[in-house]
Amino acid sequence: MYIYNLTSVVSIEVQKQWLDWLKNEYALSIKNKGQIDEIRVFKILNLEQEHTYAIHHQTSSPQNLMSFIQEDIPKLQAECFRKFSDKVLMFGTELKEIEL
Repeated sequence: MYIYNLTSVVSIEVQKQWLDWLKNEYALSIKNKGQIDEIRVFKILNLEQEHTYAIHHQTSSPQNLMSFIQEDIPKLQAECFRKFSDKVLMFGTELKEIEL
């Protein structure tokens, strides 16, 4: 399993609007493209910033993950910046699941 983790630090003043955008626009846009098998959102609990989220984009294909990172993530981040300016900070990490 390959995962692109997109960590998002969200200002309290736009948190509700950002969550609505994440659910109604961001996730739908990704699902419609078909490269990502599953999207999961987690609230990070052990940070000083109260409103930090980890968005996991999972796929079984490394090619789909690379295409998603190179083609889709920049567009989605630009859209987020257009809507929320500097009220949302996003950064990504590529992960590969290791069997134990």
